[in-house]
Amino acid sequence: MKIGSVNSGINPTVGYGTEAQNRPAEVKSQPATPVKQISPEKSEVKAKSQAENLEEQEVLNEEMLSKAIAQANKSLEHSNRSIERSIHDVTHTVMYVVKDTSTNEVIAEFPPKKIQDMIAKMWELAGLFVDEKA
Repeated sequence: MKIGSVNSGINPTVGYGTEAQNRPAEVKSQPATPVKQISPEKSEVKAKSQAENLEEQEVLNEEMLSKAIAQANKSLEHSNRSIERSIHDVTHTVMYVVKDTSTNEVIAEFPPKKIQDMIAKMWELAGLFVDEKA
């Protein structure tokens, strides 16, 4: 069986490249840089300030979300649609529901309530299995 030559830049009669290409590359080692250690007091203060910032961001995000939903509902009024935001009881997942305002029919759910109910049931079953083994 004869295989046609592939244009790879290597001459099959000479070998697999020049001698310089076949030599392993030299590895140059550099001295390790020292790692700065943070004192526990500074890291605790930093963690507290990050927690406070996170709480402030959550409040801002909640306000921003409610304003965004109100603005979206204003723009959807002409098409008889509205968006509702809710939190699933068991999984604590934020869910959005798009409804038709004239018929009150659910058009879309993000994420679907059925999926959230299935996750809650799986969590319950997993908890039962853990309780039985203990």
